[in-house]
This record gives sequence, structure tokens and C-alpha cells, in this order.
Amino acid sequence: MTGDRRIRVVLTPPEPWWPRRRQHVPGTEPDLMAIYRAMAAAGIDVELIDPNPRPWNPLFGLHPIYMGLDPLRALKVLTRRRQVDVVISSYESSVAVISLLRRMCGFRPAIAMWDIAPSEKWKIRQRIQDVVVPRVDRIFLLGSAQRDYIDRKWGVGDRCSVIWQNVDTEFYQPQAPQPNGPILAIGDDHGRDFDTLIAAVADLDVDLVLKTRRPLTIPAGFRARIRQIKERLSFAALRDLYAAASFVVVPLRATLNVSGVGSSLEAMAMGKALIASDNPPLRDYLEDGHNCLIVPPSDPRRLRQAIEKLLAEPVTARELGQAGRVKVEQLSSNAVFAARLGNEIRQLAEENFARRRITP
Repeated sequence: MTGDRRIRVVLTPPEPWWPRRRQHVPGTEPDLMAIYRAMAAAGIDVELIDPNPRPWNPLFGLHPIYMGLDPLRALKVLTRRRQVDVVISSYESSVAVISLLRRMCGFRPAIAMWDIAPSEKWKIRQRIQDVVVPRVDRIFLLGSAQRDYIDRKWGVGDRCSVIWQNVDTEFYQPQAPQPNGPILAIGDDHGRDFDTLIAAVADLDVDLVLKTRRPLTIPAGFRARIRQIKERLSFAALRDLYAAASFVVVPLRATLNVSGVGSSLEAMAMGKALIASDNPPLRDYLEDGHNCLIVPPSDPRRLRQAIEKLLAEPVTARELGQAGRVKVEQLSSNAVFAARLGNEIRQLAEENFARRRITP
């Protein structure tokens, strides 16, 4: 195999991805196909196979961890995609059946997992990861801190490649600074710590916009003005929230997941100053004092100090936002990310091809 040979990839997501991609209207949302077009131009063709609907997939409509198991899709890949070079699963469940049956079926393509959500409490997810992680050939990580966890738990840290996360820097672009705009925080995952943020701004004369479906506890006598947005917003409306904000706060608990990466990269792409809790998997993206302010998790006093600093120093906020934009352009733009992921896929395909030539 040479670098000129086209690489064939099957990508199996845990939930339907095609509907949104088919309905994409340029300019109204991030371009979800940009990285695949870029990889195709570099000789890597990606076929996306969604999980089957009911009745073919009895788990369809449940949580993606269950929906992704889809035994019929796994059988289709095992029997009809035997000549591809690489199968990539987004998270673990979409390749669970394939990884279990690959030897029995003589399935020779390389198998990779894209992203992992370590779970110490969700036993079913733990069991699926215990099946999949030791059996895949490569794990593409969004943060380098996860490599140590994977090596401690499964002993396969040498199979990990850090590809980081991408953001559409064409859709999310800097706009005019809004020094009098509200403070913005976004997110629904379990790693968000809005209680600490609310405590930090409790007696500040500020506007706070929280885009979250998570329940909030607002104490009596609260001085800050809070607006909670629970409903689903279009991507254009979400972008408008970023544009109107003076700066963005990503309050987090310390987790094993790359919690907060999406909103952090979107804020940075918009050129917004960012305050984030020190979550180890985010350290690849955030540099305290350069492109953001980092505060300890669950520390409302330190978070308040950082907020007061940006309120009082608009020049600092502007400089942090500018540095954040440079960081995402260099690390996470679709073009840069596609080249990095494409190189990892090609290397994996070549290594697997070499093993197949040696092993009958």
C-alpha cells in the first residue's frame, strides 16, 4: 500500500447522523460534511452508515449507547464491507458487535473508536467499554489526559492517538466586542457546574444567560439577573447568543470526559474571552492567561475574581478572545482537523495492511 492509494472507511455513529447532513443549508449551521470532503480530496473516502430504525433495530429511539449496538448494521458491515480499510465507531457501542465477531468472521479491516466517554458510575457503559476498548486497533482521543486513564484501566495506551476536537471556524467567526453584553454559559452534560457559577455572581450587578436544560437553584435575594434558556435553539440563534455576550464562562466539575470542549471552542472561534474550570481533558486547548482564564473547579470565590477581572478589563478580554481565535484556527479548524484525522486513518490502514500481508 502506498500513500497514493485511496483509503475506504466506514463510519458507524451511535445515532442517525445522515438526516442533519442531508438537510444542511450553508450559513445556517456548522458544515458537518466539511471534514469528510477534505479527507476525500486527500484520498480517504468515508461511508456513513447510520443505525437502522425499528423494527430492524429494536433499540432504536433509546439512548445512543443502546441504539448504536444495532446488530443488523454490525452484520451488514461484517458481511458486505469486508474490503474496506478501516471501520470507525463514534464512541464504543457502534462497534461492540463487530469487535466481538471480527475473528470469528475473518473480518480483516482495522477497527478504530473515535472519542470515549469514560464512565465510573454507568455500569452498562463500563461493560461495553470493557468489551470494545481492548479489541480495537486504535482509539482517537479528544484530549491527551484520557490516554493515562485508558492505559491504567485497559493497558492499551499505546493504541491511542490524540486528534483533538474540531469547530467550524467559518460558521463561528469573531464579531464586534460587546463589553456591556451578558455573561454566557452553555451546556447540558453532567460535567457542568452551574451552582458554582450562580454562587460566584450572586451579589454582582451583572446579566447572566444560561443556555441549559439542567435544573437551576437560584437563592433568594439574588442580585444578578439570570435568564435561563431551556428550549432547543437553531445554530444561528446559538451563534447570536455568543455574539451578544461580553464573555463566556464554562463552569465544570473535574471529569474524565472532555466536558465543555464544544462550548469552549465555539466561544474561542467567536473571539470571545473565556473563563473555564480546570478540567484536565481540556488542558490541550486552554492556556491560562493566554487564551482564557482557568479557575479551580467548585471554587466560587476564584471564579468570581476571574469574572470581576474581565468585567473591569475589557482590553484583557479582547486579547484573550483574539488569542482563542488563533488557537482554534491552528488546532481545530475543519481543514486542520481533517488533515490530522486523515493522516491517522491512513497510518492505521497501512499498518493493518502490512500485518495482513505477514499473517495469512
